[in-house]
Amino acid sequence: MSSNTITLLVLVVAFAGMLAFTTRARRRAAAQASAQAEAITVGSEVMTTSGLYGTVVARNDDDTVRLAIAPGVEVRWALAALRDVASLPHRYQRAQHPAGRDDDGDGPPAGIDAAS
Repeated sequence: MSSNTITLLVLVVAFAGMLAFTTRARRRAAAQASAQAEAITVGSEVMTTSGLYGTVVARNDDDTVRLAIAPGVEVRWALAALRDVASLPHRYQRAQHPAGRDDDGDGPPAGIDAAS
């Protein structure tokens, strides 16, 4: 075999290897995104990609959901724009409830007795 043939063969094998690895990574990412989307159900606490927190109140057939973001306020979001709060890094989970407040945000600061 000539050196040109060997060089061409090495390039073809390298290209095929890169193609196989990128295809595998894309499949893995798609499977992970699908699993995340399936985990979001009615009642799930979610954060949108823009940082808005809400609770899923309805899931539609067109890959959208209705989020309750405040009492009496519901908005429609694409399912792909949501992340389940439980799957987020801890620092984003804490952002859902202001520091020093109880879970629903309307009670006294944590550690302070309401009777005092």
